[in-house]
Amino acid sequence: MTAPLFYVDNTPYSQADCDHIVRGLAERPEFQSPVGCRFAVCLQDTAHWLALCLWLKPLGASVLPIHPGTPYPAANALAEDTGCSYLLFGEQLQEVTPETLGGVTRTASAEGGELIQLSSGTTGKAKTIARPWRDIDRELAAYVAHFTEARALTPVVACPVTHSYGLICGVLAARERGIAPHVVTNLNPRFIIARLRAVPEHLLYASPTLISLLMRMLPEQEMLHAVMLSGAPLPAPVLTQLRDRCLRLCQQYGCSEAGCVAVSADVTEPGLLGHPLPHLSVQAGASAGQPDEILITVKATGQRIHSKDLGYFDHRGQLHFLARTDDTINVAGINVYPGAVEDVFLGYPGIREAVAFKQPDAFAGERVCLRFVADSDIDTDQLRQWSRDRLSPHQVPSLIEQVESISRLPNGKVSRRLLSESLADKGQREVLA
Repeated sequence: MTAPLFYVDNTPYSQADCDHIVRGLAERPEFQSPVGCRFAVCLQDTAHWLALCLWLKPLGASVLPIHPGTPYPAANALAEDTGCSYLLFGEQLQEVTPETLGGVTRTASAEGGELIQLSSGTTGKAKTIARPWRDIDRELAAYVAHFTEARALTPVVACPVTHSYGLICGVLAARERGIAPHVVTNLNPRFIIARLRAVPEHLLYASPTLISLLMRMLPEQEMLHAVMLSGAPLPAPVLTQLRDRCLRLCQQYGCSEAGCVAVSADVTEPGLLGHPLPHLSVQAGASAGQPDEILITVKATGQRIHSKDLGYFDHRGQLHFLARTDDTINVAGINVYPGAVEDVFLGYPGIREAVAFKQPDAFAGERVCLRFVADSDIDTDQLRQWSRDRLSPHQVPSLIEQVESISRLPNGKVSRRLLSESLADKGQREVLA
């Protein structure tokens, strides 16, 4: 039997299977000369998307993968906004005409094709990021060479493979190592746990929210083998719990423009991002007391990227993350990092989630606010008094609000900017005066 290229849930897919999937498209005139064309792709079948991606990449076509849950009007709008020539939605392939583009000239693709992604939009409207496949190949080579601890592990990708985290680091990096990744689309925690048991030496790629849910459902006597975290660092209490439930805890850090920037194969504290990948040059602050914006330079092209993240290097040369520059709260000239406040409140019995954010203040410039989710009602005055024994005066939230849930973006991230705006919309600024 031919070795599989990848698995989707319980089903293996070989090269022959992938050839069969793309055969119909390969006969379409639109795909006869795909070089220079931008294809927006929204497919319900994950195996079909991966087969198409693996076929188009070496041909030099440019691809915008769209999450399979996206309705047609939204997918069509994304195709228009990103200057795509064609939209493949399910089995329907249509041209994105100049008329639907509002007369705007289609965007030319770089030589060799591009992977087109949208930024997370946590600090504003999402923007189009087109990364040449050759740049992604450099990232893959550096990722595989640097992250040697993953060589003997099988990636289990329980996150969207239409996003660079799941597609590049989960699927394409596995293929670079000659390993068939297991992609999970059934996000029922029991199903995922069963798949992890079937792949004992696994490296799980998933969102922090899903990983936390799996931890609660995993029998006490069981442990996960290796887990990869991405995005905002986990709060200290959650990180400690997770370290106790897996043999290896990893963290990677990146941005839309550069892909993966740094990897830590052994996360021991919140914000530890590890050493930068060798194809990049990274600048940051000299210490925790002297942080600075993380600046990234792609060595091969000289491209310089402002991350808008505050961080620093420790004495071992490992990169640490403190906060988004936009999320940092300046209270009377003193910087407050939201994670430091959240870690304290997550230590209060019954609190499951906590998010600190800022609001304008007439006297101090900005003040700290906090929303939290708990198992039962908590007296916020008592909670504030409790926090005064554990936080500096400028870190104590002026407003503490218990809510049933904390809203998140489609990618699972919390936007502190949107929380701040929603508080202002509710007319609660006077609380801070």
